[in-house]
Amino acid sequence: MQNMTLEQLRTTFHAGGLSAARVVANGKRFHVVADTKGGDRVVLVRHSDTTARAFSDPGTALKLLREVGFQVVAVDMTAWQPEQGTL
Repeated sequence: MQNMTLEQLRTTFHAGGLSAARVVANGKRFHVVADTKGGDRVVLVRHSDTTARAFSDPGTALKLLREVGFQVVAVDMTAWQPEQGTL
């Protein structure tokens, strides 16, 4: 899996290099994952320290993807545990 900052994700999307995006739950946080047309998977990371960018509200992640340009986004709630406390 590759890492991309928001700027890189936007650039790759507008260049036609992304085929799909998902908001993926992990515990009570959500992450953005995208598929490239080359078959690779990328995760959205923070620019400051390149750790996965986590969202406490899936709506915020969906809004960000909409602003990038995605019109169809999947949501994977398999590992969603809203009752999980802070670790």
